Amino acid sequence: MLLQIPTPPAGSIENWLLPAAAVASMALLAKKLFSRKPPRSDDLITRAEFHHELTSVRDKIDARFLALSEKIEHLGNSLEAGLARLDERTKK
Repeated sequence: MLLQIPTPPAGSIENWLLPAAAVASMALLAKKLFSRKPPRSDDLITRAEFHHELTSVRDKIDARFLALSEKIEHLGNSLEAGLARLDERTKK
């Protein structure tokens, strides 16, 4: 049965295969770019929840800043004390 189908001449398949592949790839690209997915309901938050989370992040940043500034101040005080002792030793 397959032997009864005439073979196409050389190069005739490429004449329709390349444009068909180009059209199919453009259709897939358009589908991917222009298809709209409905937003997932579990991803959405209210404005009040957003502001609450923003405030908590801001508070965490402030607390870490204060802790770092206290550590820097403590290191600065110990450095000054060490330099003062070194000055006293070198003056004699």
